[in-house]
Amino acid sequence: IAVRDWITISLPDLQKSIAAWFNDIKICAWNDIYYSPLYRLVNAAQNEKNKNETTSARTALRLWNSAIKNTPPPLWILTAILKRVRLIEQNEDGKNKESITPERAALIRLILNRNNKGGFMIKEKLDNENNSTAYLCGRIFAVLESIQRSALGKDINAGIRERFFSFASTSPSSAFGRLMKMSQNHLTKIKGEKPGLAVILDKELSELFSKISQFPPIFSLEEQGQFAIGYYHQKQDTFNRSKHNKELQDAVEDVE
Repeated sequence: IAVRDWITISLPDLQKSIAAWFNDIKICAWNDIYYSPLYRLVNAAQNEKNKNETTSARTALRLWNSAIKNTPPPLWILTAILKRVRLIEQNEDGKNKESITPERAALIRLILNRNNKGGFMIKEKLDNENNSTAYLCGRIFAVLESIQRSALGKDINAGIRERFFSFASTSPSSAFGRLMKMSQNHLTKIKGEKPGLAVILDKELSELFSKISQFPPIFSLEEQGQFAIGYYHQKQDTFNRSKHNKELQDAVEDVE
């Protein structure tokens, strides 16, 4: 028998740690607050088709300790998640899976906030007060994706998420110039077919761009995580608003 870990902690401190854990992993998912089980958080950073048991055990141990001791998870877990986010995975029907699941978003939020050394703390849902350039860029990318979907329809084999997400989340100054040229063509098409929707999307895009003075040439690891959360939050917000706005329904993905 081998003792893998040993901690001494009072019951009140344990209670505080568990409460902090659930507060830090909560995330908005389809108009509700979602708390992911620990095993789902561990799987979020793993390749579903080729899971490494050693890596899973290592991740699980780190997250378990983080929950019990109220400590920051290591940044290498964030690296693993972002690798999964950038990969294009498909369902059995051949359609592309959503890369940023609620579990991945929750884990990114947990890691960023507990390793935060100043600046904005990431909330569980869309935060209009968060003016971090990386977070705003993620939101802009989600709006650009909605514009493309509205213009070209939902059955797009290789949309901007598949083609540009990795590029935009790491090298924003180079990526967003190309993306904006594409979006203007798409907006022109929408204005001719759905003028009301064009106004909504164009206004959202303009408001977000007005908060950014300059696109940086590269994002750090933490900023890539902020980008992913901004993208996730914006998509969730658009989905929630589409329930009360028929025009926005053309800008969101079908969700079962």
